[in-house]
Amino acid sequence: MSEPMAGAAPAREEVQRRLADVLARCPEQAEAIYQESDEALTRFANNEIHQNVRARRRVLTLRAFLGRRAGVATTSCLDEAALATLAERALEMARLSPENPDFGELPGPAAYADLPAWVEATAACPPEERAERVRQVIEPVRARGLSVAGALSTSGAVAAVANTRGVFAYHPSTLANFTCTVTAPDSSGWVDANARDVRGLDTAELGRKALEKAERSARPAAVPPGKYTVVLEENAVAELVAFLGWTGFGAQAYQEGYSFLNGRLGEPVTGERIHIADDAFDPRTMGMPFDFEGVPKRRVPLIEGGVSRGLVHDSVTARKAGTATTGHALAPPNPEGPLPYDLVLGTGEPTLAEMIAAVERGILVTRFWYNRVVDPRHTVVTGMTRDGTFLIEHGRLAGGVRNLRYNESVLGVLARAEAIGRTALPTVFDYAHNCVVAPPLLVREFNFTGVTEF
Repeated sequence: MSEPMAGAAPAREEVQRRLADVLARCPEQAEAIYQESDEALTRFANNEIHQNVRARRRVLTLRAFLGRRAGVATTSCLDEAALATLAERALEMARLSPENPDFGELPGPAAYADLPAWVEATAACPPEERAERVRQVIEPVRARGLSVAGALSTSGAVAAVANTRGVFAYHPSTLANFTCTVTAPDSSGWVDANARDVRGLDTAELGRKALEKAERSARPAAVPPGKYTVVLEENAVAELVAFLGWTGFGAQAYQEGYSFLNGRLGEPVTGERIHIADDAFDPRTMGMPFDFEGVPKRRVPLIEGGVSRGLVHDSVTARKAGTATTGHALAPPNPEGPLPYDLVLGTGEPTLAEMIAAVERGILVTRFWYNRVVDPRHTVVTGMTRDGTFLIEHGRLAGGVRNLRYNESVLGVLARAEAIGRTALPTVFDYAHNCVVAPPLLVREFNFTGVTEF
């Protein structure tokens, strides 16, 4: 495990041997997690490529138990001395930790469903190919006298979990991301796209879309704050839906009483058009077939027809609830408990163009940013529009508008959704690497509370 991936994942057998080595150093139950990534990035700004970097990261995490006491330690060194030190540190942490009355046995061996996620063309994508894809974006923007900045990244990764009860799970995956912002004197346009296969990212077309948004939103007019009918594009919807994962779909939040679903399981919480599940096996998500306890993942219905149906569990919350884990444990140490990392919002019938055509007067939102939770129990969040906000009049885009601050309940937005788009796109959040697959929405009475000076 010392050579770069360069298009090929680390050998399964070598990873398994290394994890077995460190587990053998623990006198009682233990769990070992290996994560490796080989990431390459071509970044550009002011119509020029200015950075090409590649980074390889690897980390081995050991959770060792002494009775009901657990200690966690990590290392990025994998030689024999480092593994011995890792085990010593984890066991020392266990001796110093309080007992956890909710801990039982670690999960046992299981069968894992096949989830093909490795694309050699992505893992081995050379810098010359990334540069050519970026050139196709830069040249049309430069020809229009505008400026573009962004990045094209490609990566290969491996996650593996083993424990002293015989669990071994191994999953290689790849991811390509392209994002860019085209800026004009008083406007901007943005795109962001993700795929397992870099060949599925048409950077030239994505750049053209960002350029069009920047030009169409020029000379933005101010509209007064208030409640508007809005059409939210896929990324904007994903930004909102992601907050449901952080504020209440996890069983620990529910058991500790701060979930928005407390007292509402089995009841309507959104409009009846809304269906949300956590599904790592949906081909549009970027998930893996097991969690960080080595438990097989399964599709978990969370909202069906507007009715709340369930939560995601790890082994600790499942034991407390007297149910089975759903395979949603995160890597230790993890104070937040289980979380959904592959949320999928169900689709409808109309296209984005048809949704815009159905609005007499309203606002089209490309994306939200600087989003923050205001009231987690009522799923209230705030943030701002950015990089392509348009006035809709008589079913047509009438020009750009200055960016607006919003203050909204995510459940309220989903309750007032009058139309759901036909196609859904994945958004991968760089700070947690969770994925939300979302279609566009047409929502009435969306609450804007302020307007910016730009």
